This record gives sequence, structure tokens and C-alpha cells, in this order.
Amino acid sequence: MKIEWIHRNGGQSYISDITEAVTSVSWGGSVSQAARTAEITVLNAPDDIYMNNLNINIGAGDIIKLYENGESIFFGEVITAEKLSQYGTVTYSCMDLLVHLLRSTAVYNFENTTAEDITRKVCADFEIETGEIAASRAPIKKMIVDGSTIYDTIMQAYTKASRQTGDLYICRMNGTKLSVEIKGTMVQNFVLAEEYNISNTTYQETIENMVNVVKIFNDTGKQVGEVKNDDWIQKYGIYQQVYKKEKGINEVTAATNMFVGIEKKVTLDGIDGDLNCIAGNAVEVQDRAAGLDGIFWIDSDTHIWENGTHIMNLELNFKNLMDEKESVE
Repeated sequence: MKIEWIHRNGGQSYISDITEAVTSVSWGGSVSQAARTAEITVLNAPDDIYMNNLNINIGAGDIIKLYENGESIFFGEVITAEKLSQYGTVTYSCMDLLVHLLRSTAVYNFENTTAEDITRKVCADFEIETGEIAASRAPIKKMIVDGSTIYDTIMQAYTKASRQTGDLYICRMNGTKLSVEIKGTMVQNFVLAEEYNISNTTYQETIENMVNVVKIFNDTGKQVGEVKNDDWIQKYGIYQQVYKKEKGINEVTAATNMFVGIEKKVTLDGIDGDLNCIAGNAVEVQDRAAGLDGIFWIDSDTHIWENGTHIMNLELNFKNLMDEKESVE
């Protein structure tokens, strides 16, 4: 692991390698949180000659960059710093640049466009560079944005696209560039297995987000249809949502795609982690003791480097779910 501190002084940018001063690193993210985070713990020893020579004075807004095996895995801003004692450590919490999309809001009235064009438009308006933007080619007749965040605006558009294409989408920040990708990429050449790299596993079932009835309404507020799952209703009772009919979109398909059944989740601790085990990707798990054998989708991940070891904690889902956002109609 290599850690760089990038800071400005008098209009100039300076890059310092602070790896030797960092005692631990935590790097992670989740599908619902969107922006990935990093937390570094730095030695605070004012009387140490080596530390004084490094002249570490990290401030809010400075950039922290993480490398593993020569690959850049994180580029983000320092959000907060917490000093535990005068002689001890300082912990810096960072978020990647997607945080700007989470904290900036806007008003738009889009017509006859696509999710990818909406993404490029809002990014250009907020001076955000774009990388690979998934091409849905799904028409959006109208979408009103009334004070939503830029991230929510993008995901509202791709939620509409998803209901037409069947694909799921996720936003990621690659350095300074925003990408929108198809969610669920498989981690290649890596298996989590009980006899090799799994140290602990817990299993959970929940109906917290269940949806088994969706009523369909037109733009005048009149109900024009309904889809429901009778088996789920009989067993769990009614959990209802509404869907407002949209031009150019099959309302039955869109409403059916809103169903959410029992969500089964697994929390897993592993050693010798893989850098591709991040939220939004899929990984193969073989754990007979927990009854797990197959492909699972990563809802959240935390990777920790400390004392020369790399461990990771993953929250896994039996289903591939998107961070859906509904737009104002």
C-alpha cells in the first residue's frame, strides 16, 4: 500500500509520499452510499525527527490518493480529521469526488432525451469530467428535476432506463471522472471459500423492503391497472407501492420490476482480499457451513490494511439490486 498526500500552497500543488507515517488504512463503499470512502490513521509524534521532516499538516479539502500493487484505487478529499491525543495518531476521513454530486442540487426539465445524455448534461454544468457512460438508448419523454442532487438526478434517469432495458446501473468515480456502468460485474479468477480465505460468515433474511402490490395511475390520478404477487400477499400481507404511467414505457413491465421479495444477505469476513471485491460487483462464494454456494452481489465492502495484512468485510446479497431513485412527475 502506498499513500500520497496532495496539497496546495500559494497556487502550487505538492505531492508527498506519507506511506511510512500511516499505521492503518480502511477503504470501502456501498451501493446506497455511492461515494467510496477511505480512512487513514497517521502517526502524531511532534518530537520525532523523521515525522518532523515529513512536515505532515493534512487539512480538510486536501487530496489523499491510495495505491495497491501499483494501481490507484482511491482519489478523494479529506472531509474530517480527528486527533486522539497530542502524542498518538490522527485519523483522516476521506470521500471520493462523487461526494460533489451528492451535495450539489439543481432544477431541470428534461424532454425527449436519454439517461446518458442527461448525465453528460448535468456533469458539464457542474464541471465534472466523464469517463465511460453506459448507453441505455432508452427514450425518456419527460423528467422534472426539482432540487434533487446531481447523483439522484442521474440515478432517476437510469432508473427510468432500467425499467425499459432490464439492465441495472451504478455510478462510480474513477479518479476525477464519473462513470456509469452496468452493475454486477463478476470478480474474475477469485473465489471466497471456507477452507482458504473466509474467517467468519453470518446470514440474514428480511422483508424490510418488500413490495408485492403496485397500483398503476395515469397523469390525472386515475388508477388504470395493478400488478400483484398473490403468493407473497397471502404469506406476508400487503406491501404496496404506486407507479405513475409514463409515455413510451410499458406500465405493466415497469410496475412488475418494482416488486421486492425476501432479501437474503450475508456478511462475510475474508483474508487476502481482492481489490475487485467492491460494492456493485459479484463474487463466487463456497461456504458449506453457511449453506452458501454460488454467485452473490456485493452491497457494501470494507478493506483494511494493517500490520502488513489485507482483510475485507463484505455484505452480500442473493439478488442484484440497483440504487433506484424516483423522479418528480
